[in-house]
Amino acid sequence: MAENRIDLIISDVASMPLKAGNRLKIPTILIGNFTWHDIYSNLPGKKKNSGLVSFLAEEYSHTTLQVLPQCHLQNKIIKNKKEVGFISNSGKNIRNDLERHLGKKAENKILVFIYLGDNGRHSVNWKNLDENKDCFFITRDPINHSTQCLNVIDENFSYQDLIASSDITVTKGGYSTLATTFANYNPVVTCERTDFFEFVAIQEYLLSREIGVLIKDKEFYNGNWQESIKEALKLTVKDKVPLNGEIETADIVRQMLS
Repeated sequence: MAENRIDLIISDVASMPLKAGNRLKIPTILIGNFTWHDIYSNLPGKKKNSGLVSFLAEEYSHTTLQVLPQCHLQNKIIKNKKEVGFISNSGKNIRNDLERHLGKKAENKILVFIYLGDNGRHSVNWKNLDENKDCFFITRDPINHSTQCLNVIDENFSYQDLIASSDITVTKGGYSTLATTFANYNPVVTCERTDFFEFVAIQEYLLSREIGVLIKDKEFYNGNWQESIKEALKLTVKDKVPLNGEIETADIVRQMLS
């Protein structure tokens, strides 16, 4: 690093570069709403792996500054922190193009974007989507199921544009999907994730700000989302969440380099 005249190290979650920067007297920025120490120190096997947990804590302690986007976990290891808005790509509203692509079956319907990822899509009872009479569903997930009210969109349409063009997002509640949804002022319907420690922060954020509906796993994977969608559409997102975290973060980087 010294030979390459590095002035600043930025890490999205890895701890090793942060300690290396400290040893070389190079400032470091950690950009992330969690650390791996947060995750591993809350796993069932943490006592058996206390050495790893301590190792991570020591490496993260060398961070010059942690930039905390919304829905973050707090930690006592990193001294200097700066909270910013959601970091996301806003997307472009292409609703007219999308409706032409979908045809009459989507006319006058609530347009719902689904993102579940590779694992979540196998658990949903997709045939029940047809019970959601007021909705038409679109997704980029590779779903192989004959459902009248669901269209799998190809890569010609970006995730960001699809979210920006929909009325609501139904998702497992990952950070990036939530950030993009809120950046486009849309509410969400999501499910509990007991195996996902970060969801503690996400759940508190959604409920306290009233920007999403959280439903039980069994109900979520049953696929009958009509009432939850109606409830979520009554919520307002605009002016309830800080946005433009990417702009704030760029300013922080410039200040540290100046």
